[in-house]
Amino acid sequence: MFEMEKAQRISLTMQVEAKLKGALIVGVLKPGARLVTKEIASQLGTSVTPVREALLRLVSAGALDATPAQAFMVPKIELSRYQEITLIRKNLEGLAVSQACEVITAEHIALLKTLNAKFLAAKRENKVEEALEANREFRFTLYEMAGMPTLMALIEQLWVQIGPCFNYLYPQSSPMTQGRHNYDQLLLALEAGDGKRCVKLVHKAIDDGAAILVEHYFLQE
Repeated sequence: MFEMEKAQRISLTMQVEAKLKGALIVGVLKPGARLVTKEIASQLGTSVTPVREALLRLVSAGALDATPAQAFMVPKIELSRYQEITLIRKNLEGLAVSQACEVITAEHIALLKTLNAKFLAAKRENKVEEALEANREFRFTLYEMAGMPTLMALIEQLWVQIGPCFNYLYPQSSPMTQGRHNYDQLLLALEAGDGKRCVKLVHKAIDDGAAILVEHYFLQE
């Protein structure tokens, strides 16, 4: 009986952690946001224990800071740390897209085109949360096609740490929202089976995002 209760609590903790990770990755939770255990538990309709355990797991992963009074904070990331994570991301995400390019199918390409259209539509309409979520969905779907779960876990861990900054990627200027996007070119490279170009385009997407954040977030701090 006690083992079953423990297993249920662990499962619930993992579910709460997954929801919080998702909110961090897509920037729903901004740097400096204060998370109160009781409030989250109320929102999710669960007890405080699994929420607190999930929050502590995210503290251990470097995604949150613990504060007094049962609260947790989304940390304000330093530029030097962001640059370090960006360098690591380029290596890991480059590897993921390179491996995906070797096994990608016509069905995969069709799915990615659908996700890209969803992303571009959200950008054009300046729907920030939808654009952030669609961007995550496109990238993670592509990387998962590599069939490397350990690599995916590492990429997710990095996105959880820097995701709160992504809110500052928007709104974007009209030329950026209306023009061609890195993903359009990436899809062409994937169809051609050009792994090297795929890696370069993913690197460019990461660098382009970093350049926007330097201007709109880090230089404003």
